[in-house]
Formats: sequence, C-alpha cells, structure tokens
Amino acid sequence: LVTDLYHFRDSLTPRDHPGDPNDPADPLVAEMEKTLKLMEEVQVSPEGRGRALVLRARALGVAPEVGGARAELALGHALKLDPALGAAWRQLGEQRWRRGDIRGARDAFGGALQQGEDPEARRLLSMALRAQGAGPGPKGAGPDSKGAGPSPGDEALRESLAQAEAAVRSDPSDGQSWYVLGNAHVSLFFAGGQSPGSARRALAAYTQAERVDPTAAANPDLHLNRATLLQYLERFQAALEGLSRAAELAPGWDEPRKRHGNLVEFLSRLCSLLANRGKLRGKRRRGLAGPVPLPLLGPLGGAGGPRPSPIAALRPGPNPQRVLLGRVLFSLAPPGGVPYTVGLQDGGGAVAAVTVYNAAPAWGVTVGDALGVPDPVLTQHQHQHHGQTFSFLGIRVSSPLSLVVNGKRPPGSA
Repeated sequence: LVTDLYHFRDSLTPRDHPGDPNDPADPLVAEMEKTLKLMEEVQVSPEGRGRALVLRARALGVAPEVGGARAELALGHALKLDPALGAAWRQLGEQRWRRGDIRGARDAFGGALQQGEDPEARRLLSMALRAQGAGPGPKGAGPDSKGAGPSPGDEALRESLAQAEAAVRSDPSDGQSWYVLGNAHVSLFFAGGQSPGSARRALAAYTQAERVDPTAAANPDLHLNRATLLQYLERFQAALEGLSRAAELAPGWDEPRKRHGNLVEFLSRLCSLLANRGKLRGKRRRGLAGPVPLPLLGPLGGAGGPRPSPIAALRPGPNPQRVLLGRVLFSLAPPGGVPYTVGLQDGGGAVAAVTVYNAAPAWGVTVGDALGVPDPVLTQHQHQHHGQTFSFLGIRVSSPLSLVVNGKRPPGSA
C-alpha cells in the first residue's frame, strides 16, 4: 500500500497540485488518507505493531505539510514499543529535519546507527552535519532539498565526510552514497582552503555515483553541485554542460536555468570587454596604452624580485619568479560576486582576464590602476557551448592580498 502511494505521488505533475498543500482537494492528500484507512483495516499482531506504525509514518510522510506531525507521533509510539527499530529512528530524524530541528535530526540518525549498520542513516547524518552551519558550497536545507547543504565548522565537516565514507564502504554499489560523498568533499573544498585534493575527490565520487547507479546520472542535484565546483575551477564548458543537464532533468526547477544564463552572460560580456579593451575610447584608451612604470611594482620590484614579464612571455600554467604588470581596463563580476574579474592590459597591448578569488565584497580596483600579479598562473580558455565560443587568456589569483595595486599591497581587510 505504501509503495503504491509513493508511485502515485511520483506520477503526479505540477498541474495536479493546488497552491495550498493543506487543500483537501489535493489528490496526493486524498490518496494518502485513503491509504491510511486501508492500512487501519489490516490486522496486526502485537509483535508487529511497532513496524506497522513505522509504515503508517512512512505513508504520512508522502505529504509532510499535512502528515508530518502525525508521522512524528506514530514514530514516537513505535519507538516506545520497540526502541531497536532503526527505520523508526531514521524516519524520525527526517521528520525533525523537515520542521527545522537539525540537532534533533542528528540525534535520531545516530539512534538509527546504534541499532546496526544503516547506509541511509549515515548519508542523512552526513547531510545534517553539513546543514548544521552556514557558509559557501552547494545549497540545501533538508532531506528533500535541492543541493548538498551549507558548510559548517571544520569538526562537523570532518565528521560529515567520515559518515559519507562509511556509507560508501557499507554499500559501494549505492550511487546515492557516492553522491553524498561527493557533496561532503565539495563542502570541505569550499570551507577548507579550496584544496585541489578535495576537488579531485569530489569529482571522482560524482563520477563513481553515475558509474555504479544509472539513476544517479538522472539526479539534477548531482549535475548542479558538480557544475558549482567546475565553475569555481574555471572549467566553464563542463560547468555549462552540467547546468544544462540539470535543467533538462528538472524542468520545474529554476535554479539551474538561472545559473546557466548567468554564466553564459558573464562569459559573453567578459569576451566582449576584452576584445574591445573595456570599451574605452579616445584619450582614455590612449592614456592606458604603453609600458607601466616599474616603480609601480612596489614591493615586487627591485633587485631579487620577480622578473617583469609581458603576457606573451608567460607559459600556460604557473610562472614562478615572474610578475605581470599592467593597467586595469575594466572590472566585472557575475551574480554572487565570484570571481571578481579584472581586464588587464600589459605594456605591449595584450590583454588577459585576471580572476580574483576570496576577495572581500568591498575590495576592488579602478579603471587605470596599475596592477601587479606575481607568479601568474595562465590558462588559455577555449569553451564551446550551444553554438557559442568563449576564448580568452585568464590568470587566476587565489587572494587579492598577493597583488600590488598602484605600488602598494591591498589592506589586510581585502
């Protein structure tokens, strides 16, 4: 009966639901109440009462806005009858999470694990640990939410990762566990210093999720969260493809389409501004041409410092012991402000996009500023998507504190 109820839920379209989930005309609520009445007609032995209450709570959970409170009551009664019902603990955690009691949810998921190994409880506990705090990373706020949850402190992140790894060890063929492990690594990446190792492990976990479980490839959350990481890594073509795939898989979800449009617009504007030298004209444009005086290297100049090098002399990848000095032509930032992007022109007239990460919201540069970039990391971007080509030179900077602006280091607050 409960399985049929969830199949009925999955068969509904958005047009089938009224605006108010408490509307008795909601077909899902009507079907839920019908199922509950049928379940009440089933004879249950005294030994099976606890499990029957867990099934009742599962049925009530199909429409949590209406049945959530009753589901919690049923689960409480089930656990009084049999405290060893792991499924009851797990469902209780989900119900608590839906109403915002994350700490109570964590305790319930822990109660489920005390009854025996439970990969699903470990996955949910991993998610709850991440949702306990706030910070950058994939979005999400509950067991049914889109995304992976915000990033809390280091201790909770390490425990979240440990629970996700344990879920994978328990059942390596479970794609959902690999997906949650990928999310845990993404949260650790954003909150733990953007370690390349965390990024690699996150991408590997997402790939493994798709490999072991074909249904994981149809999970729009996986594609969105992976695209979030890929965009931050400046693998823009793969990020755009992931956002497109998420939008295809979830037609009613606005987030991937919005993010896709924002990224396309950002790349289009960036390429146009670089090609047009920031759209500067006349005296303003001529005033920024030519070599930048070397004293504007400030602490990066002088004997023993990095060698000033034009863009043409840089190689793809790291360029240690070199410094690029140029003039700011424009600044640009996508929605959300990351990365803060600067169009830089060197003394020979070549241009590149300098993408600055981990900058304070108030930090920025002005058109005409002299900007020194030590040890520049150069990338030749060439991305194609939906008939558009985005081609430009990029230099990634992990912190504005490494730069020199008009001969001076930025303040520590940058």
